[in-house]
Amino acid sequence: MKALPSWRPARRDVFTGLRVLVCGLLLWAFMAGGFSPAVRMPVVLAVATVFGVLVVYELYIRDVPQGWVLAALLAILGTSLGGYAVWLHLQPPAPTGPLQPAHDPSPENDCPQKPGPRDLLVAFGTDRVVARGDGPITPIYVADCPALSLKRGRDGLMVNASFYDWNNDIAFRIENNIYEPFAPLQLYAWRPDPSTLIVLDRFEKEVLYVRYLNPRAVRIRGRFLCGEAPQAVIHDNQILVGGVRMNGVFIGQRRTMGHVCATVSAGSEGGITILGQLGKLF
Repeated sequence: MKALPSWRPARRDVFTGLRVLVCGLLLWAFMAGGFSPAVRMPVVLAVATVFGVLVVYELYIRDVPQGWVLAALLAILGTSLGGYAVWLHLQPPAPTGPLQPAHDPSPENDCPQKPGPRDLLVAFGTDRVVARGDGPITPIYVADCPALSLKRGRDGLMVNASFYDWNNDIAFRIENNIYEPFAPLQLYAWRPDPSTLIVLDRFEKEVLYVRYLNPRAVRIRGRFLCGEAPQAVIHDNQILVGGVRMNGVFIGQRRTMGHVCATVSAGSEGGITILGQLGKLF
């Protein structure tokens, strides 16, 4: 009996596999980060372009007629855009109006102040603010600037906030959960569900995140400016301030003390003030 010839992939096929792997890694790097990007037209076009270029190149090195190469490219783009249009048509309308309480557990609260049955626990970093009543209340200040205010009503939670640029001018604001830019900005607001309000930058990074966890708790994250004070960056488990500004970006930021507690009531000027160490401007 003749031995079956052993199969070995052609050199060209090996390089094709490597190119597919590289394209996959590039797409993963494009979409990776602290927040998954929303399905939007730029994302769809980026994915279609990467795979379109790959297919065109693979067909070209195999001496496929140009008409078939063009047809393959148009098919990829048409399928991608058509699929996106169908997906977009099938999506329910974005939530509007007040944030509705979800059914998430409340964050841990080590503070001596415990929220009562009608109070609201506001969590940002490891700091906690207990808001007495429905508000409006201002739980966070950055330097001298109020970061945002919250007000509960029968219909849900309303968020109001003003975000400043490096010149201490208002760049945009959130007015009753509606994003209102005051200048051309590469930002957009997103309501992924009735309980969450998010503002993302062009890199799909959070500028503001507010989630109404349940009727008695709210989670806040974001990046806040006030005049020449360094940017305050609020995460779930820490708040970063200070550092040195170079080309619009702060480096060498430090963590705040954390685990700060406060109680506020409607109309009061309580809350927690995040103070940053001023750095030299470049």
